[in-house]
Amino acid sequence: MKIKRIVSMLLAVTTAAALTLTGCGSKIDAAAVVANLDGQDISLGLANFMAQYTAVTYSMYASYFGENMWEQDLAGDGGTLEDSVKSEILEEIELDYLLEAHTGEYGVELTQDELDEIDAAAEEFLSENSDKAIRVMGASKEYVTEMLRLRLIQNKMYSAITASADATVSDEEAAQKTISYIKVSTAGYYDEDSNYIAYTDEEKADLENTPGEIAELAKEDFEAAAEGYGYEVNTYSYGADIIDEEGNVTGALSSQVIETANALEEGEVSEAVYVEGDGYFIVRLDTAFDEAATEEKREEIISQRQTDKYSEVTEAYKDAASWTVYDEVWETVHFDELYNIVEDEAEAEVTESTEA
Repeated sequence: MKIKRIVSMLLAVTTAAALTLTGCGSKIDAAAVVANLDGQDISLGLANFMAQYTAVTYSMYASYFGENMWEQDLAGDGGTLEDSVKSEILEEIELDYLLEAHTGEYGVELTQDELDEIDAAAEEFLSENSDKAIRVMGASKEYVTEMLRLRLIQNKMYSAITASADATVSDEEAAQKTISYIKVSTAGYYDEDSNYIAYTDEEKADLENTPGEIAELAKEDFEAAAEGYGYEVNTYSYGADIIDEEGNVTGALSSQVIETANALEEGEVSEAVYVEGDGYFIVRLDTAFDEAATEEKREEIISQRQTDKYSEVTEAYKDAASWTVYDEVWETVHFDELYNIVEDEAEAEVTESTEA
């Protein structure tokens, strides 16, 4: 039984990767009300279809967690993966309809061409899948169309809301410097099979002079010095935000390494700096202002501002709304254990372990 996933890319709605499905799906009352948002009833049929469709996208994890993955507590919070996914779906449905209710604030609307495209995609989805596949997913023209419509509204609202975030980031705020460093571990090393081997006391003694020797050679040829002793050269970019509000260094490197780097001139190589419990570091300041890294940081800052803006707006919507979930109705929805993505439909052999 083959299920074709529907994906939404910006304004385009189309069908994508083929899927196979085994199992019989949930036995539900599609007409039942599973939730209510500000007086608007949400049907169990729609919520079930969106949940089952989402469950298909998790199929890639079955090879890691086994056939009973839906019953596993992967988050470590005492709930099952099924519980987690179902909870996320209801939260997404709540958000979908809240965003729709506020489209007027941002001038967001769907064009007739977009609605026609959604309608055509829903028709294609239903026509290209077997009756059994449709039944297991709980799909219908109404539900498929509504899911695609909500997803498109969500995409448009995300763009509209995040467009109001401050996109001005100065060079000073985004500025990044880039260093290269050689690390001489005093604890151990990884062998060719990625096994960690702790140094013996004798080996640690042999390493005593190594960092200083590398540092001297690195002043002439940094890369050759590392290679000559069997070490790698690593690069790292950072900015002023590496120091948090409490004065602590965040990120992958210690405060000793960062302080050493900040004291260097471009191209200058440091002496070996010891970091307790980690090893020795030889540092070179490659550039005090890395243009490429700075632009990446600028985009990162803008992206975070957009994410924060979207969260701020949508959380305000949720706080002002009345959202009720009827748990006893939602409990009737369950996922089949086996959903398998088929990369190449022509090579797929579908076996059905049960008859629905």
